[in-house]
Parts: sequence; C-alpha cells; structure tokens
Amino acid sequence: MSETSEIRPFSYSRKEGLIATIVLPPFAFLLNYVMFGSRYFSSIKDFFLATLLTLAIILLAYVSCGMVATVLGNRYPKYSQTFKRISIGLLAYVAIMVAAISVIFWGYDYIDFLGYQLNMNQYGWCLVIGIFLNVLATTLNEGAAFFEKWRRLVDEAENLKKENLQSQLEGLKGQVHPHFLFNSLNSLSSLISEDPEKAEKFLDEMSKVYRYLLRTNEEGLTTLESEMHFIQSYFHMLKTRYGDGLDMETNIDDHYMNYQIPPLTLQMLVENAVKHNMIMKNRPLKILIMTTNSGKLIVSNNLQRKDRMVSSNKIGLANIVNKYRLMKKEEISVRDDGKEFAVVVPLIQP
Repeated sequence: MSETSEIRPFSYSRKEGLIATIVLPPFAFLLNYVMFGSRYFSSIKDFFLATLLTLAIILLAYVSCGMVATVLGNRYPKYSQTFKRISIGLLAYVAIMVAAISVIFWGYDYIDFLGYQLNMNQYGWCLVIGIFLNVLATTLNEGAAFFEKWRRLVDEAENLKKENLQSQLEGLKGQVHPHFLFNSLNSLSSLISEDPEKAEKFLDEMSKVYRYLLRTNEEGLTTLESEMHFIQSYFHMLKTRYGDGLDMETNIDDHYMNYQIPPLTLQMLVENAVKHNMIMKNRPLKILIMTTNSGKLIVSNNLQRKDRMVSSNKIGLANIVNKYRLMKKEEISVRDDGKEFAVVVPLIQP
C-alpha cells in the first residue's frame, strides 16, 4: 500500500465546497451583526452589500487556506507526516484568518463602511470565533480528505483482488481447457506405453502445475523463485507436446529470486508466446526469461506469427498491466520490433 496520496491542485477534499457553504455564510452573517448591530438590517441594499463584501473577503481567505493545504499535502504526503502537515497548516490557516478579519474590521473603519467605527472588544471576540471556525473547517476537511483516501484505497484493494481472481480464472481456463487437457492426457497416454519413466515425470510436473494454481489462488504476490519453479513444470508439459519445436532458456540472477511478481505472470506470457506463434522442429519457438541489472524481468520470444490470426481477448497481458497499475508500481512495457516480442516486468522488492 502506498503511503502517498493523490493531491489535486488547489483542492483540499471533494467536500471542500460543501463545507465552505455550511461554515462561511453563517460566519459572515455573525461578523456583520456584531459589527453593525441593528444597522445591518436597516435596508435590503445595506444588508446584501455588507453580506457579499464580508463573504467575499472570508471566501478569499478560505481559498487561500485551500491553496496552503495543497502545497503542504504535496510537501508532506505520507501518513507518518500527517501531524506535522496539520500543525503547520493550522498555524498558516489561523494567520490567514486573523489577516482576513483584521482587513474587515480595520478596513471598514478606514472607509467608514456603513458608518462603522472600530471596536477592539468586538474585534477580539470575532478573532476567537474565527479561529474556532477555522479549526472546525480544517477538521471537517481533514476528515473528508481522510475518508476519500480510505475509500479510494478500499476500492483499489477490491479492484486488485478482482484482478487476482481474474488472473487465476484465466490460468485455470487455460489449463483446464478441454483442448489443452485432451492434449496433455493424450501425451500422457502415449508416454505410458512408450516410456513409463517419462510418463511418471510428466504426471508429476502436471500435478505441480495444478498444485501451484490452487496454492496461489489467494495470494496477491509470489516470489520469483516460486514462479520459476512453476514455469519449469508448466514448460515441461509444453515441451512434451511440442518436442524440438519449442525451447526455453532462463538466465535469472540469484539476487532477484526473493523479489516478487503477481502469480501466473510467467505462465500468461509463455502461453501467449505459444498461442500466437508457429512451432516447428526446423524453426523452433525460442523463449528467453532473464533478469536485468536494474531489477526487471524480461520474457521474450522470436516472432514467427501464425498465418491465420488466433482469436484472443488479450485479457492475459492487460491483466498484468492492471495489477501493476493498481499496486502503484512501475508499469510493464512491451517491445515488438518485428523480429522479437518482449515484455519487461518490474520486479517488486520484498
């Protein structure tokens, strides 16, 4: 889970406008009543003029506080920095509110607005009320912003769970597909009569494939080491079927074996390579799985696309892309130069 949160420009929370509507008009009304008394209601014109002018000044102060909140949110985005961000923010908000109220009291006195004369007692009480309402508005905005972050994280976690379930479903569909199962059982049947020892090995690898599928059904991430053990078993089944028409080479740095990736990532990529390319003894499909010094996993294969396009819903690759996006990780990249197809998958440090 990422500690950072998305901060939108000049915005505190989606409830900022609603909170302003609830807090600011009553405060403007109270300020004017304290300052002008019965004169505030002497005429409709004076009432609306005083209300709009005072409200405009307070609204400007409120918007300024929102801008400060945005800057602080970008400067201190982590949850561990929340107390520091709020503390600095409150000092700034109070300073802005004091400045706004001072402009109202001293400004109205200076221009003799509606005959107002400065009263320091009124000024002091309005400062106290203004600071209280400022703290209240900050609390409401912080609560609304926190709820939005929590709701977003819950939604992202739910989406990631769905992506994982979809990944498991696609993996199971690929393995339990009647055509695949028929070919696997047919290969096993042939091996039983031709080479019982190989048949036993094939059945052992086939059981490892299904065991891994069931074990990772509830996992969000798995180690590269576990994924490599699985892909070796999966490839053994493919190799038994396609023979010399299919090769796989691995070049994995031991340093990255404890790094993590979403389960079945390799299975989806290898399956895509087999599904969309011709596999022939004289022109074998070569799959390479390797790590780079920058902590990335590359799955590549030589391109020899089938003459007839294979129907594909492209869910497998899109599923992997969505998982990394939901986890706020560096996104995967795809390279296709017409001769080689490669997918670069960032490894996640444990």
